[in-house]
Amino acid sequence: MNLSKEQVQRKEFCDILFELAKNQELLQDKSTRHTMYKRLEALYYSPNKDERFRHFYSDIFTVLTQIQQDSSLGDINILGQNLSVIRAGYNPQNRDGEGNIIDIGDSIQKLYDHVSLDIARILYSDAGDRKTSGEEAIIDVQSQIKQIQTEVDKAKVAQKNVENELGKQQKEYIAILGIFAAVVLAFTGGIAFSTSVLNNINAISSYRIIVVSLIIGLVLINILFGLFFYVDRLVNGLNSDEKKLKPLVISNVVIIILLAITVCAWSFGWIEKRDIHINGANTITETTEIEGQ
Repeated sequence: MNLSKEQVQRKEFCDILFELAKNQELLQDKSTRHTMYKRLEALYYSPNKDERFRHFYSDIFTVLTQIQQDSSLGDINILGQNLSVIRAGYNPQNRDGEGNIIDIGDSIQKLYDHVSLDIARILYSDAGDRKTSGEEAIIDVQSQIKQIQTEVDKAKVAQKNVENELGKQQKEYIAILGIFAAVVLAFTGGIAFSTSVLNNINAISSYRIIVVSLIIGLVLINILFGLFFYVDRLVNGLNSDEKKLKPLVISNVVIIILLAITVCAWSFGWIEKRDIHINGANTITETTEIEGQ
């Protein structure tokens, strides 16, 4: 078998297929159609049946895949339509050098069947690929939508937490401002009351001054400590801490002890006795000074 001749025939076969795939109106012209018939007869026919050209499936598949991948080469559907026109319109008329009719009807029929089969396979495969890629795209989009929805839900929760935190902080700020205002009022009120008491220190008893001062101190300490303790609870939370209450307990105990001592001093007249003792000492001193003169 002449391989070089076969290569030439295979190239001619591929060229014919490419040409038939480019123009859907190629075979509308009668002369062009007859020229194509002659090219096919020259390709397929040989007086010796054993030497007649048989196209390769691989060549058909190669040409079809190249056309499918590159639209500038034509369209496989146009190729199928033109081969259908050739198969339907072919009528053996030409003769060889020995006067025999050249008939390649069977070869054209096989060519049409083989090309049509490969076209159907390629189109089916492409449809399957598009369907698969479409399903994958849908799954990918659905996955992205779910991910976005999850992020949106997280953002909504975070926004809600921020809003709650802002509302809580506003309440805390208002409460703290109110408490500090109460602290200022309580402190200034206590100072004003203490000032009025101290202004009249000569008009009242020492015991009363001490008792009133201790009571004022007790009230102010408890009020101020309570207000600051509430502020601490707002800022640091509701965690109880017994150490925070110890200063209040100690100060209350000290003031109560001082009150008890003051009451005892009033009951036993410690200040009066002190005055009598001081006055008696001053009288003796004056008498001694007079006698010395």
